[in-house]
Amino acid sequence: MNKLIQSVKDFKIIPNNFKSAGEFELLEVSEDKMKVRLILLDESELQDYKPGGSVEVFGVNSVGLIYFETKILDIDKDIAHLALTNDYSIIQRREYSRVNLENGSIIFNDLSEDFVTSVEDISAGGVKFIAKNALETDKTYSILIKLTNNMKIECKLKPIRINEIEHEGKKEFVTSGKFVDLENMDRIVLVQYAFKVKMEEQNKNNDTI
Repeated sequence: MNKLIQSVKDFKIIPNNFKSAGEFELLEVSEDKMKVRLILLDESELQDYKPGGSVEVFGVNSVGLIYFETKILDIDKDIAHLALTNDYSIIQRREYSRVNLENGSIIFNDLSEDFVTSVEDISAGGVKFIAKNALETDKTYSILIKLTNNMKIECKLKPIRINEIEHEGKKEFVTSGKFVDLENMDRIVLVQYAFKVKMEEQNKNNDTI
């Protein structure tokens, strides 16, 4: 496990209070624990990291997304020791990049609420959806993302590709866009959302075997 951890970058850490989620820098790793520096967290957020507390850890390596749950062994200001565990999951990059947005929605602030007729998939980097009209690729749009867990994300969207299709005798437009000005916290939310959806899909597939 320690060799795996050393190959990971862009660590994200989530305590029980999701609002205090953030990032950390790996300082040292041994057979049973890792020493980390919690970064970009203020004093009130660090209060949610206590010895014995449970945290979720996400990271990325050449294979994909690494995820595991663990506990805080001790913490001094922004320096913490986390227990290492061999109980972890890996979602390959091609698998977790985009997932369905079930029961969620994308709303454009300056357009009608029903402008987007359906969302095909979403990732931490962008979204693909079908709209009633074509957007302008040289513009950036303010949007509201509603996730199934009632969490909302506000950011901007830059259209990248737009293809015209015909559906039930009407013209519609398949649009792929990337998120712009997405806060680090909101990106963590989307990464966690994609991971949870993919894990649920894998569990359902395993149950049917």
